[in-house]
Amino acid sequence: MNTRSAAVSLLCAVAASTAPGCALLSKGDQGAARFFSLERASGRSGAGQAQAPATRADLAALRLGHVTGAPHLEQRLVFRDSAYEIGYYRELRWTEPPERYLERLLARVLFEERGLRHVVGGAGQTLEVQLTAFDEIRGPQRLARAQIIARLHDEHLVLFEETMTVDRVVGESGGDRGVATVKALGEAMQAAVGRIADRVVRELEERR
Repeated sequence: MNTRSAAVSLLCAVAASTAPGCALLSKGDQGAARFFSLERASGRSGAGQAQAPATRADLAALRLGHVTGAPHLEQRLVFRDSAYEIGYYRELRWTEPPERYLERLLARVLFEERGLRHVVGGAGQTLEVQLTAFDEIRGPQRLARAQIIARLHDEHLVLFEETMTVDRVVGESGGDRGVATVKALGEAMQAAVGRIADRVVRELEERR
């Protein structure tokens, strides 16, 4: 091997994880990043839709305010082995931060499925949420947890503030650990959003 060929081979080995032209690290190799999108997997949520109050909720109006995520929630999937310590899967990642998916899910459930009018300007009752947990809890029974703090307020008062926590058992999904975790996390988030929507619709109807 001449000097030029040796140099090219060395560069390819070093950059294998980022350079698509170097085939030393394939997509199926252990340690290669895998990206998951909850948006594509879920479609319409239907979360809690059957429990919506049988009232004229379509006439109530709501502004969707800030939707944020806890600082530790990023594009890498989070796991917990204890109540106090978190870790990140190096190879399992979201295509975008989880709170962005949460924002779209809330809008779809509240305004498309529940029929609330979407306030975009002026005064109005406002829902703000923070995603505080979106983790896999590892143990004898693997769980996926979604925890969301929801706050509904107007210009003067907080009408309600509640923490919604939903756990879902992580199944097998054909032995694919990543797919099973993502599926359970998506189901937990949808269930939490359904509970938030139920509470919001009820509060708005009581104040009409």
